[in-house]
Amino acid sequence: MKGLILKDLLNLRKQARIILLFVGFYFVLGIINQNGDSFGGVVALLFAMLSVTAMAYDERAGWDKYALTMPVSRRDLVVSKYLLGVLLSSAGFLLNLIFQLGFAKAALVDGLLVSLALFGVGIFFLSLMLPINFKWGVEKGRILMMIGLFGPTILITLLPQMGVAMPGEVFLQSLVYILPVVVIVLFAFSVWISLRIYGKKEF
Repeated sequence: MKGLILKDLLNLRKQARIILLFVGFYFVLGIINQNGDSFGGVVALLFAMLSVTAMAYDERAGWDKYALTMPVSRRDLVVSKYLLGVLLSSAGFLLNLIFQLGFAKAALVDGLLVSLALFGVGIFFLSLMLPINFKWGVEKGRILMMIGLFGPTILITLLPQMGVAMPGEVFLQSLVYILPVVVIVLFAFSVWISLRIYGKKEF
């Protein structure tokens, strides 16, 4: 398992310069605007997506066919991608926390809550992306994910214009306590469904 994760990290070194430039741009933008939300959101999604980028390298190289000829199980190949995603999302959490406390001048509790919330967003995104990519591949998976992301966004934008009342502040505050449970359950279900998909996949 460690070897699989190390292999992915070594492959992702090819993207290191682009990632640093991207993060650096939003870092400066966040300082100028004195707003860590945009920086935090970008970092959370970017670091979660790196696991998908690792899958794209594997897919391009035909890695899975080769790996399954070695003493590596299908379960190991699936779980390693989830562990990679959690590891990279944790790095994004630390980066967001440093930004919140050091540059956005947030209080410790506020900075920690914001960073944890963004970490949850990254894990949520990861949980949706990986089963799709295991099922249809990275290229088709990206298209389906874009539809899945933009569809609800457009719907939320149109609802107020259709006279549908949006949730109140009390309901939104209650989500703070519910969402961690939702993310954990979704992550566990995502791992389970990916294992089933990959277990039946033919190469």
